[in-house]
Amino acid sequence: MRQSLKAQTTDIDQKIGARIREFRLLRSMSQGALAEKLGITFQQLQKYEKGTNRVSASALILICQELGITPNHILGAFFDNDEDTELVH
Repeated sequence: MRQSLKAQTTDIDQKIGARIREFRLLRSMSQGALAEKLGITFQQLQKYEKGTNRVSASALILICQELGITPNHILGAFFDNDEDTELVH
């Protein structure tokens, strides 16, 4: 049986958050520094990275701009990686 939409999106939100964290750490940037650039609290960024709060498309674009990457760096893994194909059905 397929997972519910809520369960699937929660899993996706957590993976998106993990990718954001990965790129932030690659840039040697603290949560506080990125949050300040975005005009949010570090707690809000923490919630994005944990997948507790969903990242909107507009927030994702701003995060990517601050990290010097494109949204495809975050979302491309959902479409390019065979092991994640169940996420796009």
